[in-house]
Amino acid sequence: MFKKILCFFTLICCFQTLAADVEIKTWQSLNNEQQQVLAGFEKNWSQLPQDQQQKLLKGADKWLSMNGNERQQTSKNFKKWQKLSPEKQQQLRGKYKEFKKLPADTQKQMRSTFKDYKNLSAAQKQKLKNKWKKLTPAQKQKLKTKMKLRRKK
Repeated sequence: MFKKILCFFTLICCFQTLAADVEIKTWQSLNNEQQQVLAGFEKNWSQLPQDQQQKLLKGADKWLSMNGNERQQTSKNFKKWQKLSPEKQQQLRGKYKEFKKLPADTQKQMRSTFKDYKNLSAAQKQKLKNKWKKLTPAQKQKLKTKMKLRRKK
């Protein structure tokens, strides 16, 4: 079961990582740790496109560099991902692609803002949600437009 989760995690990493500059030709060219993480792909490794092999390898290396807490959180996030409908997954992939097109400083600011939000208490989050719900559609659109303009700077 754990190996399956690891294999599925590497698939998620495919959507989040860029291809490495390393050319992978054979399963035997992977080190033992990489082979363990990617064990579910061994039978079909040679049939996978090179770019997918590279993405999977990068995901495996990222997994191997994580500590226990990071792996636990990643597994938890992956389980949430699996429960999403294919439509919702596709929508999130599109949003991620849009995010990656933003300038690095804008991405950094957005991550910081999200981190700040995550650190709010439940009451503070609820207060923000209630404020948002009370806005008119025109006010919401105005804020969305303002945020898009700020991201483009």
